[in-house]
Amino acid sequence: MPSVRFIISSILSFLSISLYAQPGLEKYDINTGFSSSYPLHITPYGSKVAFYANNGSKGWELYTQEGSSAPVLVADLNPLAGSSVGLYYHSPMAVIGSKLYFTGDNGLNGTELFSYNGAGTPLMTPEIESGTGGSSPDNFAVLNGNLYFRANTTAEGYELWTYNPALNQHTRLTDLKPGSDSSITGNIIAFGGKIYFTADSLGGNNELWAYEPVGNTVSMVQDINPGAAPSTPKNLVVINSKLYFSAENNATGRELYVLDGAGLPQRITDLVASSFNGVPDAAQPVIAGFNNKIYFTGSDANLINQLYVYNPATGNATMAASTNGTNTSEPGWLTAYGGKLYFTAYNDTTGLELWAYDGTNAPSLILDLCKGATGSNPQQLLAMGDDLYFRANDCSGVGEELLKYNYKKLSVQSATFTADIKLYPNPAKEMATLQVNLQQPATMLAELTDMQGRIVYTTGVVQYGAGNHQVKLPVTTLPAGAYQCNVSGADGKRYYSSQLTVQ
Repeated sequence: MPSVRFIISSILSFLSISLYAQPGLEKYDINTGFSSSYPLHITPYGSKVAFYANNGSKGWELYTQEGSSAPVLVADLNPLAGSSVGLYYHSPMAVIGSKLYFTGDNGLNGTELFSYNGAGTPLMTPEIESGTGGSSPDNFAVLNGNLYFRANTTAEGYELWTYNPALNQHTRLTDLKPGSDSSITGNIIAFGGKIYFTADSLGGNNELWAYEPVGNTVSMVQDINPGAAPSTPKNLVVINSKLYFSAENNATGRELYVLDGAGLPQRITDLVASSFNGVPDAAQPVIAGFNNKIYFTGSDANLINQLYVYNPATGNATMAASTNGTNTSEPGWLTAYGGKLYFTAYNDTTGLELWAYDGTNAPSLILDLCKGATGSNPQQLLAMGDDLYFRANDCSGVGEELLKYNYKKLSVQSATFTADIKLYPNPAKEMATLQVNLQQPATMLAELTDMQGRIVYTTGVVQYGAGNHQVKLPVTTLPAGAYQCNVSGADGKRYYSSQLTVQ
């Protein structure tokens, strides 16, 4: 067996950042001391992220953060009355070109739509609801360079609106309930050249609707729960050119549906053969695509929530994994990142923490920020390049703050170790295994690349204890041929390479 000996020594320093003992983790303490800043709505904005946070003195404001720099307060739009942003709204930020659009309050017009170009003071777009009441825009979606959202007026209630940046103009698109009653309940998303959303028409049925810019038409997609009972579609997400969401039916409860854009939505799960919910009625993301499959939070006949997977190729939905044995794990904030599926989940020993699943092996605990069963309560997950942003409480006395995890940037200070590595079987048909014997704890990344250097599988960077380990490399879905198996250390340096033949 080939032997590999290497030394990793890395010293990292950051401004206004605490680096944890956990590798690759940075924290930004916005509300210094014991109080929390509670970051919300973390959104990609060019090379930065934008989010709302409360620093304890100015109330809730808009912040940006880039690289390893400290977060920057964009502006205090309402310095006399505290918060300047629409705190409790859903998806109140979106990016078009170089501008960030968000729900703000300058103290004069109520909550309205603002734009920020990356410098200077944000500007309010034309007022939708005149006076100090505000229109409270939220649920932003972008299609063909225009912004779509719901907004509230005294005359029509919450309806679907659009904003044209080129004309600096707002247009109301619906009034499904004439008068002041609201019809748009949210869940707005762009898909297939249309805007899909959840709405309640005069019949009282909260169903899936669509707006088509070509022809300026609005129509109900389907009455999923026939009659006056609502289906209330939620968690709308586009995966592999299809729209997935959960919806409720009196006969089957809340289950998973798919719309391919051509026909009507089709129910694809019935996890609990009754009117009980197979998919939870949750506001947080519980549906995500990973490895050409659909992962979601599902419930069994005992109403215990675990991580489930739906395979479009077979049409089957099964339980994928549990972080808590036969007890409920309540997975949430499902996010594909670093070649794995990351999510928050419960474990009776660790509480609510951050986990990852590679689709084959058991889920791995990524971070245990609060030792014991307390849990750090991670949420607001956003994958952006090599970074995973989220909010959590590390139980060190600084509260819930913004954290950033990078699976490639591991800090191992003055660590020297020896690894004996063997790859077998070779050739492989279904699964190859890296047998790794570590003389002391180490961090490693194993990858398979094709002959063009494209990564076809990665384990992500994983911490291993001293001793023997078997790292599984699934090859079932790979075309027959030659691949390169590489093992790298925490510093990104390659320490093992061998050709693997897949039959």
